[in-house]
Amino acid sequence: MDKIIFVSDFFVDEVNGGAERCNSALIEMLNKDFSIIEMKSLDVNLNFVAKNKNNFFIIANFFTLNEEVKNYLIDNVRYIIYEHDHKYIKNNNPLMFKNFFAPESQIQNKKFFKNAEYVICQSKMHADILYKNLLITNIVNAGANFWSKSDLMHIEKCMEMQKSIKFASMSTNNKNKGTRNSIEYAKKESIDLQLIPALGFKDFITTLGKVENFIFFPQWVESYSRVAIEARILGCKIVTNKLLGVASEPYFSLQGHDLLKKIKANNTALIKKIRKVIKREEIDKNYNFVKIPKITISCSVYDGDKYIRHFLEDITKQTIFEDCELIIVNANSPGNEEDVINEYSKKYDNIFYKKLDYRATTTEVINMVIEDLATGEFITVGNIDDRRSHDCLEIQAKHLMFNEDISLVYGDCLETKVGNETFENNSSLNAKYEHSIKSFSKNNMIKCLPGPMPMWRLSAHKKVGTFSKNYDFANDWDMWLRMVDKGMRFKKIDKSIGLYYFNPDGRSTSQDNFLLKIKEEAELFFKYKHIFGQYNFNKFKAYFSKGVENE
Repeated sequence: MDKIIFVSDFFVDEVNGGAERCNSALIEMLNKDFSIIEMKSLDVNLNFVAKNKNNFFIIANFFTLNEEVKNYLIDNVRYIIYEHDHKYIKNNNPLMFKNFFAPESQIQNKKFFKNAEYVICQSKMHADILYKNLLITNIVNAGANFWSKSDLMHIEKCMEMQKSIKFASMSTNNKNKGTRNSIEYAKKESIDLQLIPALGFKDFITTLGKVENFIFFPQWVESYSRVAIEARILGCKIVTNKLLGVASEPYFSLQGHDLLKKIKANNTALIKKIRKVIKREEIDKNYNFVKIPKITISCSVYDGDKYIRHFLEDITKQTIFEDCELIIVNANSPGNEEDVINEYSKKYDNIFYKKLDYRATTTEVINMVIEDLATGEFITVGNIDDRRSHDCLEIQAKHLMFNEDISLVYGDCLETKVGNETFENNSSLNAKYEHSIKSFSKNNMIKCLPGPMPMWRLSAHKKVGTFSKNYDFANDWDMWLRMVDKGMRFKKIDKSIGLYYFNPDGRSTSQDNFLLKIKEEAELFFKYKHIFGQYNFNKFKAYFSKGVENE
């Protein structure tokens, strides 16, 4: 008999909550085919996991699971996560964020979720929120909870009870269940509200069976909400809010015997699915993923022998590189980059190479890509001497995908003066490139916000055109200013996602080009002074006037 290690913070003998009852029912069903070892997450140590690495792990609630244990599970053990809430967000409450979309600083346990064989969610709403925040593709929408046979029998027994309580709500110290809000609602509506105390399951269901109207206002996103289902089976009318995960399931419109029948069917179907997972059989995920739009990476190559291999190694390791097209344009370089490029293009069919017979500027190259070559929905520039975090493109694409009002995203860039360092191993000492530090605002556009590694919508160029040929050094600043001038919004990701190489001998950083560069910047400064605001205009007028004086 196969052995399963079932890990949870608590079990039903300690905490009689919905998650614990669900886990208990699941264990009861699995016990027919497997030997189950129940382990509290706090008691699971590295030695225990190592001894049981050949067994299958089901990870339920794991707030107290040791990080060292998580890392070992990731690399050595077959496991699924049976997710009851939102442990991929530090505060466990996606309601705190617009459209349930957490900032990157709130994301946690990403690798732990990503490396699970499957992450089982409780409802479509639950799965949607998880996917939006993690972009993982191992999600299974269970669309259900588990109920034990004895629990279902008791619910059925109470279905025909006389409705002797007009309005009721649950009485609990758990603020998330909204007892206080139910009381306030009752006062506002002049309702005589009866509070059902924290009884055992059977006593609670018996009382709920007598209720005509059940008032329930959860204060965070319920991944499922067992009590809502139980109330509907028992024939209660529910007064609630939009935070019930189960409300996203089509069967939530059912009630009474029809709903009870559906719950029983869900029990049977879900346990079959979990058995298949354990036995390494293919399953229907029952979840429609939002396809990541194709990303075009535009790369101009000139005299880049010492950077090209490191760049290609870095960019092809991006977590979503398969959703990208890398367009490399050789601007008639005198170097030998072509051999390395051909080597990588043979490995990856999404690398496209074009060699020019003339010295093209970086502006000409990016415009060529925008106008003729790009087939992506999003676009970014890959400078061959810069490096990215392994999930940089994934993070940027995610924020564009789920923020339709945003045209461009960027993040902090670390800064190094040592060539060919990696994002993971560099000498920056967490020093950041000055033009990507500040959050987006019109006033902050006084710097060349957003820095060297933004990602933006290719469609933006339909409104603002391509990069201007009038600027050799400030063409990027000009483009971003034009976008802002057309009312487009940028978003800063609150996480360092790139490594900028400050090359003192580079074309844009060399002191030899200072006068030419400040001349271009001065022209843009005076042209777009209405964007920066009067304060910034007055503050920087003297500096940029140098560019005018040197004409």
